[in-house]
Amino acid sequence: MAKQAGIKLVQSENLTKQESQKKLLLQINAEVSRFYHYMLIKHPLGKPALKYVLDRGITPQTIKHFQIGYSPENPQLIINYLTKKSFSQSDLIATGTFGQSQYGAHRLYDRFQNRLVFPLSDHRDRILGFSGRILPGPKADKMAKYVNSPETELYHKSQTLFGLNLSKETIRQKGNCIVVEGEFDLISPYQFGIKNIVAVKGTAFTQEQLQLLKRYTDSLILGLDSDFAGSAAAIKSIESADALGFDIKVIDLKNFKDPDEAVRADTKAFSQSVDNAIPIWDFIINSAVKTYGTDTPRGRKLLLSSVLPSLSKIENSVIKSDYYRKLANQLATSEEAVLQEAVKYQPGAAAPTPINSVKSDPKTSDPVSTKIEKLEEYLLLLILSAKKPISLSQKIKKNLETLTFPKFQKLLNLLSAQKKFRANNFSQILPPELSQVFQDLYLQLDQIKLDSRQHHHEVKKTINQLSEINLKSQLKQLSGKIAQLENQGSPESLRQVENDYNLALQKLSKIQSQKS
Repeated sequence: MAKQAGIKLVQSENLTKQESQKKLLLQINAEVSRFYHYMLIKHPLGKPALKYVLDRGITPQTIKHFQIGYSPENPQLIINYLTKKSFSQSDLIATGTFGQSQYGAHRLYDRFQNRLVFPLSDHRDRILGFSGRILPGPKADKMAKYVNSPETELYHKSQTLFGLNLSKETIRQKGNCIVVEGEFDLISPYQFGIKNIVAVKGTAFTQEQLQLLKRYTDSLILGLDSDFAGSAAAIKSIESADALGFDIKVIDLKNFKDPDEAVRADTKAFSQSVDNAIPIWDFIINSAVKTYGTDTPRGRKLLLSSVLPSLSKIENSVIKSDYYRKLANQLATSEEAVLQEAVKYQPGAAAPTPINSVKSDPKTSDPVSTKIEKLEEYLLLLILSAKKPISLSQKIKKNLETLTFPKFQKLLNLLSAQKKFRANNFSQILPPELSQVFQDLYLQLDQIKLDSRQHHHEVKKTINQLSEINLKSQLKQLSGKIAQLENQGSPESLRQVENDYNLALQKLSKIQSQKS
């Protein structure tokens, strides 16, 4: 337009301080990506990593297309490379790729060292952060399988979809988008020509990710882990997608664990499974039927409790009615009976907790709740940093049966049930809503630098602190009950509550006397 009007177009560079910082971080990320990619495809240090990628069937052309890289074990190589380009240490830290050691010379370390690295770009091709995958080796079992950039000025996990920058036009042309979990689950299908695909971290969408996809399509095809139907977070995100008007289907992966494995085994069969994807509500009903069965009263009750909370939130009334009818047919009962049960789950009704869901964490705006969360998180860090995490978790489990935050309680239960602890294996058995919790904890383990005696002392002290808070809360509740029963004139009940109060008081006194 400027050319047609005969006007010289001059672009303004009057950037705010925040805009200038973002521009600088984008420049650093571009250089980091270039370095990682060079290390993988051309440097001798990257040969084992390159062999691993090629052995997985990923071609050199695909490696270049996705700018896959490798972060060498010696972080000084990339730090020297970047500092020679006049980037300051504080700016390197601000990208989230680098951290500063709290010990020794306070040197920078690379968060992704000795990992395969995938650039995480936005839909405009700007690199916002990275995801690093551990490579096979003697240390692999002791480390988290994936490490992602932390939240930064640029990178916000809830707003990012891996691969969207490359797939957005195909998604628009095809009219639908396949959604998978991991980088290789996207890269393998993409390499075989299935390019209308994006990847999320875990099985849950965020509102921001859904709004972003809505620009290109209103049809989603989920190629997620088959267990996602039992995930509260995944179901909630599906309900959000339905509320935004998405048509949602699910790929039947048959006996394959993920799309990467499925497409490499039989590309044609995978493509057919995409074409024959099952509507999401059919999938949820079928999964519940397989899990609970329909032959026993208990199974039927659990099935209803599992499925109805989701069906009751379907936006389209006609579709909702159709699925109530399908559910009634599965249970060999009347549609009226299902509708009667469904009323309990309508908005405003007190719905029971869905089966197999992890309860949401208590609100942390309360200072006491915030303190409890920090203590419970620290205790989990102490357990995971122990020489024998499973042994320690089993030893103290009886003292921790009333952890306030379900995410920590469930992690502790799963850990204590293991026979052998390997971070990679343990991470893989976790449900999606706990996987990120474990990963976040695992990344903080290097902060725990205690000898055996100090470690034991910290564990005991933290348990006592949690017990003290719990007992004080019990005493407050029991005190209220005592006052109520005194007014009601119930001597027998009063005596029992007073005994409970005295017992709790004795326990509290014992803990307080142990304080050093």
